[in-house]
Amino acid sequence: MQKDQKIHNHIFPDIDKYKRLSEQYKSIVISIEIPNFNSDGVLLLSHLNSDQKSPGFIFQRISSGKKHPTKTMIGIEIEKIITINNANPMTKLRKILMDQRNNIYCEETIDHIGAFGYVSYECFKYFEKTPNFKADPLGCPESLFLVPKTIATIHHDQNTLTLSTIVSSSQEIDSYEKGKNKLEDLAKNIYSFNFNLNKINAEIDRFLNTKSLPIVEKKDYLKNISNIKNQIIEGELIQCVLTQRFQKSIEIENANLIYHLSKNYPSEYLYQLVCPDFSITGSSPEMFLSVKGNIATIRPVAGTIGNNPNIDSSELEIKLKSSIKDKAEHIMLVDLARNDLGKVSKKGTVKVKSLMETQIYNNVIHLVSEVTGIITNDKDSLDAFSSTFPIGTLVGAPKIRASELINDLEPEGRGPYCGAIGWFSKNGNIDTSTIIRTIIKKDGKVSFNGGGGIVFDSVPEVEYQETLDKMRAFI
Repeated sequence: MQKDQKIHNHIFPDIDKYKRLSEQYKSIVISIEIPNFNSDGVLLLSHLNSDQKSPGFIFQRISSGKKHPTKTMIGIEIEKIITINNANPMTKLRKILMDQRNNIYCEETIDHIGAFGYVSYECFKYFEKTPNFKADPLGCPESLFLVPKTIATIHHDQNTLTLSTIVSSSQEIDSYEKGKNKLEDLAKNIYSFNFNLNKINAEIDRFLNTKSLPIVEKKDYLKNISNIKNQIIEGELIQCVLTQRFQKSIEIENANLIYHLSKNYPSEYLYQLVCPDFSITGSSPEMFLSVKGNIATIRPVAGTIGNNPNIDSSELEIKLKSSIKDKAEHIMLVDLARNDLGKVSKKGTVKVKSLMETQIYNNVIHLVSEVTGIITNDKDSLDAFSSTFPIGTLVGAPKIRASELINDLEPEGRGPYCGAIGWFSKNGNIDTSTIIRTIIKKDGKVSFNGGGGIVFDSVPEVEYQETLDKMRAFI
C-alpha cells in the first residue's frame, strides 16, 4: 500500500441502519474497506501488534491447490480470553457462539463474530472413554479461545483489506462515531507500515543456529517404535502415531517466527495465537475439520517422504505413491475419517472426494485425501468436531487403543500439539487445522514436536528420520 494512497472511508452499516439495528441488538459490527491492498498479512500483523505481548492472532489460509494466500484474519484487539480446563470445551464454546448470534449484528459478508482458539490433544478424554492422559509439560490451558473486538481481514484474491470493530448499540451516535474514528485511525496507521528485513532475518538465523535438545533420546524413541510393532503383531492395533518433542532455550519475537514459517515453509494453514504468557505459531499442511453450512470436510494427511532440492520432486512423488506401506497406512486412516464423520452425517452422504493426491512442501511430500459428509439435522458443527477429534492421522487405529499405547510410551502429555486450532464462526461454520509443524513459546523456551505413524513393516531408523524431516523448519 502506497503512503499517498487515498483511504476509502465508507463505513458500513451507515448511521441510519445502525440506529435501526440498535433496537434489536446489543452490539453491532461496523467496518471500513480499503481497496487495492496487496501487502503481506504476516508483516502487517507485526506492525499492528508491535509490542508482541498483547493478546491477538493471525489465521491465514492457502486454498487447496493454490500457492498464495487467499484470506488472512488478524485479531488486533481481543475482547475476551476464554480459558477452559477440566471441562468439555465444546460446551463453553457453544454458549459463546449462541450469545453472539443473539446479541451482535454483523453484515453477512463480514466474518467477524466468533472465536479463534485451540483444543489440546488431551481433550480427547471429553469425547471418548480414554486413558488418564499425562500432563502437558508446558502447562498450557487445555483449551483457549480469543474473542475478538477488532479484526483486520485481507482477501488476497480481491486485494482488499477490511477493518471491523464491535460497537455498543445506541440511538445516540457517540458509540458509532467512536468506532468509526477507531477504524479510520487504524486505516491511517497502515500507511506507516514499515519493517526491517535484515533485523528479522538475523533473529531467524540466531534461532536456527541455537541447538535443539530432544526430550527423548534417539535410542529410546527407536525402542518405542519396536514396542509398537510388537503390539501390532499381537493384534492390539493396526497403527500408532509416535511423537517426540525438542526444545531450545532462546527468546525470539512472535512476528519473526511466523515470518520465517510463511516465507520458508508455507502450508495450507498458517497461524499464530498470542497470549500474555505463551504463544503458538505454526504452518500446518493438514486440515482437521471444516464445516460450511451442513457440509463437513476432513482432509487426512498420511504418507510422507522427505523432499530434496537435488532430486526431481516428480521422482519422489512416484516413489511415495508406489510405497505399499504408505498407501496401506493412508487408506486405513481415510477409512477412520469416514467412520468418524459417519457418526454425525446423514446416511449415505459420507464420500471420499479425492484419494491419495500428493502435496509438495519445502521439506516433505505428503499423500492427502478429502472426505466429506452432510451433517444430520439434529447435529451441528461442534458435534462434528467432537465426533472426529483428534484426527486419526495423529493418533492411529483403532483410535482409543492407539491413544492408550501413546500414553504408555510417550513420557509426557502432548498439550496443544496434535490438537486443533482455528476459527469458529457465530454462524456455525468452522475452519480448523491440526496443530503440527508448530512452535510453542513459553518461559524463555521454544518447543516443537514431530512424529509419524508406525505400522507392521515400519523401519525404525526411517521413521525417526521422518520426524526430523517434519521438524526441519525449527531444528
